[in-house]
Amino acid sequence: MHFTDTYLPRRDGVITSVRTLVAAQSAAGHRALTVVPRHRDQPAGPDLLRLRAMPVGRADLRVSPWLLRDAAARGTLRRIAEFAPDILHVHTPGPIGLLGVLAAGRLGIPLVQTYHTDLHAYAEAYRIPVPALRMGLRLYARRLDAPRPSLRPAPTAPASGRRSRASAHRHAALDACNGLLLGDADAVVVPSRVVLDRITLPVPADRIHIVPTAVAPYPVTARALAAFRARHRIGPAEPVVLFVGRVNREKGMDLLLSAFEHVVARRPDARLVLVGAVYEPRWLAGLLRAAGPAVAARTVLAGEQPPEAVAAACAAARVFAFPSRTDTQALVLQEAALVGLPAVVADPVLHRRGPLGGHAVHADATPEAFGAAVADLLTDGERAAALGSAAAAHVAGYTPAAYAEAMHAVYRRASSPRLSPLEVGAARPH
Repeated sequence: MHFTDTYLPRRDGVITSVRTLVAAQSAAGHRALTVVPRHRDQPAGPDLLRLRAMPVGRADLRVSPWLLRDAAARGTLRRIAEFAPDILHVHTPGPIGLLGVLAAGRLGIPLVQTYHTDLHAYAEAYRIPVPALRMGLRLYARRLDAPRPSLRPAPTAPASGRRSRASAHRHAALDACNGLLLGDADAVVVPSRVVLDRITLPVPADRIHIVPTAVAPYPVTARALAAFRARHRIGPAEPVVLFVGRVNREKGMDLLLSAFEHVVARRPDARLVLVGAVYEPRWLAGLLRAAGPAVAARTVLAGEQPPEAVAAACAAARVFAFPSRTDTQALVLQEAALVGLPAVVADPVLHRRGPLGGHAVHADATPEAFGAAVADLLTDGERAAALGSAAAAHVAGYTPAAYAEAMHAVYRRASSPRLSPLEVGAARPH
């Protein structure tokens, strides 16, 4: 049984990972039920347990209100017990993820958690108020019948400056939250070593397993490729620089738009296509104004797209530009690689430890350096093709079926914790 606080019609990496895993598990003959927040535009089905949820505004998230009233979870706990799962797999740290942790403790079912998201980086990007984090943490502890955790920053945390103090307290609250949610897990999965390089998880090393998510390729026809260009008024000869993901501050949009000014200076015919939801339109409009009219005129906001349209966008592009320094895996890099699209990334750890295993260009996170790296690939077709082919070969062998098989090995270890830890694909998918 899977638990996720984010699900369709919203699209993100966690949803892709969960749906890919469930589909592969079902294909292998396993029963899987996914607990999700209910949405009116969401397809219903026997493989979903949809809980009442309320919109919370930003990023189109929906939150189950059971957290406010413990009695609201009792009926769901009965349904979980009736399903009789062998493993509870929690994918998110929200109320539905918390419900999975609670169910594992009350029903005595092995618990696996995947740490998909760098919560510390996101909290910093949005400057989440410390009082809100502390209030949520206390509520979490109450629901789990756990002692109130310590919220003191570590002695080594920065102490000077108002922003530094707030950052230290945010980190302390998130560390305490990780302790509550992950501390009793029988296994904790991270999608890449990027997580372990950035964060110290409150889990013994023998319970941490590295299992990268796999993505399935989508075939792209010449007709679909031409339709994508026509829909967004992109000429057949115009080179496309592509970004896929939330068009939001935590993804490095400020760097990308500033860098594209340098790209246009060398390639005036280039187009920047941003595929993904825009949750802060005023903020984005401000970035486009700051980048200047040349960038704004050459930028296409394609919005959120289904997988087949994303594949067409990748096939239409010459370079995949990924400025994010908060991602733990970046499945979109795999999607781009599957069609041979070369990538430029700003995060040195993601470049080295991520799904492409170094088969990309790393550029410093400055507009000049990042823009130059993108422009170089646009003008050097031979190098771009070689890099794209190497990336495609690197990711081709790691399939959804292999991903499910690796996760099932983790499940077996979660049920037999004396076994040695598992590491699958830490250096590269296989």
